[in-house]
Amino acid sequence: MVDQISVLHPRDTAHFDEDTLDTLSRDLGPNVAENILCRALEDMAQRLAQIRDHYTDANTPALRKTVRSLVPIAEQIGLAGIAAISEDVLICIDRDEGVALAATLCRLLRTGEIAIACADLGLDLSL
Repeated sequence: MVDQISVLHPRDTAHFDEDTLDTLSRDLGPNVAENILCRALEDMAQRLAQIRDHYTDANTPALRKTVRSLVPIAEQIGLAGIAAISEDVLICIDRDEGVALAATLCRLLRTGEIAIACADLGLDLSL
């Protein structure tokens, strides 16, 4: 019996919801909205680093807690995709699905890093 190995080429992107960012800007003013966005992205970057460390250390309770805390941050700044992937990671943790967890966690980290990189490059985030 010969096993086949599939090589995947992920093409993840991070999409900021323009309506969420526009609402933040309209309700709080562009300067405050920009400060919230920057702080949220910094917080997200710290949590992604913690998530990587918790996974490496096999600290599942801390991993679950940190991933769970990422959801409202992502939702606040219009990163619904990252919030959804975080929920998928939580499902994998709760079901004790190691292979699915590894794959989904990689997707979360990739997507989160893309969002942070877009902001670091100064791309228009509709503020």
